[in-house]
Amino acid sequence: MSSLFAADSVPLRTGPHRDVTITPLPEGVSEISASGPVPHFWTAPVDAAFDPDKHTVISFEYFSPSGMESVHLRYRQSDGSMTYAGESAMPVAETWQPFAIDFSDVKPPAPKGDPQFRFHLAFAYKPGSSLRIRNFAVRGPNAAELAAKAGREEVRRQREADAAAILSHLRAGHPARIDRVTVGAETVRVAGHAADGASLREIAIHEPAHRGAGLAPAKEGVAGNFSIDLPRFVEGRDRALSRWRLDDVEGNTLSPARWFDTTDPGVAADLPKLSAPHQKGLGGIPPVPQPDHVLFELGIRHATINLVLSPMISETPRPGFTPFMVDGREWFANDPFLKGLETTVRHLNAKEVLVSGILLVPNHAGKPMTHPEAEPRGIYSMPDLTDAEGSAHYRAVIHLLAERFTRPDCRIINWILHNEIDQAGVWTNMGDQPLARYLESYLRSMRIVHQTMRLRDPHARTFISLTHHWTKPSIGSGAYTVRPLLDLFAEMASAGGDFEWGVAYHPYPQDLRNPDTWNDKDVTDDFETPYITPKNLGVLPAYLAQPRFLYLGKTPRAILFSEQGFNTPTLSGEDQRRQVAGLIYTFRKLPSLPTVEAWHLHRYQDMPDGEGGLRLGILDEHGTRKLGWHAYAAIGTEREGEFAKIADEVMAAPRESPDRVVKMLKERGASFVLGGILSEIP
Repeated sequence: MSSLFAADSVPLRTGPHRDVTITPLPEGVSEISASGPVPHFWTAPVDAAFDPDKHTVISFEYFSPSGMESVHLRYRQSDGSMTYAGESAMPVAETWQPFAIDFSDVKPPAPKGDPQFRFHLAFAYKPGSSLRIRNFAVRGPNAAELAAKAGREEVRRQREADAAAILSHLRAGHPARIDRVTVGAETVRVAGHAADGASLREIAIHEPAHRGAGLAPAKEGVAGNFSIDLPRFVEGRDRALSRWRLDDVEGNTLSPARWFDTTDPGVAADLPKLSAPHQKGLGGIPPVPQPDHVLFELGIRHATINLVLSPMISETPRPGFTPFMVDGREWFANDPFLKGLETTVRHLNAKEVLVSGILLVPNHAGKPMTHPEAEPRGIYSMPDLTDAEGSAHYRAVIHLLAERFTRPDCRIINWILHNEIDQAGVWTNMGDQPLARYLESYLRSMRIVHQTMRLRDPHARTFISLTHHWTKPSIGSGAYTVRPLLDLFAEMASAGGDFEWGVAYHPYPQDLRNPDTWNDKDVTDDFETPYITPKNLGVLPAYLAQPRFLYLGKTPRAILFSEQGFNTPTLSGEDQRRQVAGLIYTFRKLPSLPTVEAWHLHRYQDMPDGEGGLRLGILDEHGTRKLGWHAYAAIGTEREGEFAKIADEVMAAPRESPDRVVKMLKERGASFVLGGILSEIP
């Protein structure tokens, strides 16, 4: 690399890498070309002159006619944990352009003088992307970067102030109350109690309840015990999804804002409540174009399908799109895209498979449904509910899903939002947010889905999606600790009128690479456990059995174990037997957990290139059935005993540690993100 560096800079060199080709060129230039699905490199060990208190910016100049979507910076701490340090977009550069990531706001690197300390850079890229870099260094911030940091500090203060206002509103002693909201065919009935002079306020879906006041009062002079009927439709707008709040004459809040609780007979379709005789399910469902698809041989009665929302609608006409109306506005549905989903759901329904849909918003900066504060590193985004336009897009696509998937022969009964929200930085990105502000937006997203579906399906439910972490947060920034997150979510959900939400949890083994979950070291059977894995599955149902979590004070929350599985480190017979043991071990426990309605195996087919070498499927990447396929098909049948013997033999045998495949992956410098868990192996 070039030696032309400022006095406060420490030169960096590239080191171990994967899925990139690094070619040295004259004059200290390096060419970096993406060559695989997870392109990344570590630097060589950083020179001892590096001072983490002073050198807080990674920088270089780059030339790239194709550009990269973004570059992500991480580094490892002394205890082995990885710190996510920031990211930046890397647009097309047809001349040499500066690039920098300031990591002064995050946990500092390992202590000064660590001879093995390295930085890690990963790329989100388009096929064929490459770049050239020069003057690669870690340095002190310049004047512009110091000013930008001051701007970030101001944004942080604003977000923290808003979070404090959310909690203050949540926990205030309100003198009035709204007890019940009922939606009829043509009216909305609001009942409650207020002192003299209250105003009944309608809160729109894009307004947070603690400061929403965009619509004129729906009724003035509300007093005493009241029951008020209001028109449901106003200028084509359906008020069923509005919240209702009591304010005084000066606009001060007198009650929490409440969503509708129920509908009058005849509003929702007369659909039956569905249940299944067992918990065996499958995630990552492939398209099911025919009723005789081979996956039905597994005997599953539950399935999840991913519903990526942005491609489903357009606000302008397109070929193949059909018009539909929401709140007096015309939208256009992507029929070819939706018909494929409908075919899959119909074939699953015909086999009495209960379908859960996972709602995902792609993180495409500037697009109408993507949250404007989302960072580039997020794979998915929180939906944009910050203004009327973004909320209208989200409202429209959820309305469309309700039209298409609440039919007797094409029905999704559970709606999971969105993906692993405790690992927000990766899976449901909204930028760096205080927990209360993050959950306020997330809960509005969930209530929009719940209320929309309940207008058509009286038994539709929504679920909060969480990783296997419990009292230990996921690695990196943008992560929340699950247990306090779940506590605050329940408190906030109740304030708006309790509704039938559940938990979609992902109890992978502690180490995703190691299927021997019965040997998980850091799990316990109490509420302080760092993780919930197959070894201590009962912790979650026990925690949710506490009175403060019960629906309407009496009904336990439903649980879906909606994503988890067991890796086969290799395709050897021994490793496939370990996967079988994990399946049998888990299904021995599930019958004693009645609130766990489903266990969805992740995944149907191995995808080692896309999941960092993991082989969690029961088919290999070529479609060959693994031993796990036969074991999973046998669970719940008379053949289960054959595989139970295999499981008992595997679990009784001692195993070496570390696993040989982990050693192999370390040698390759593997890096992957799966299930909200970032793993970096230097």
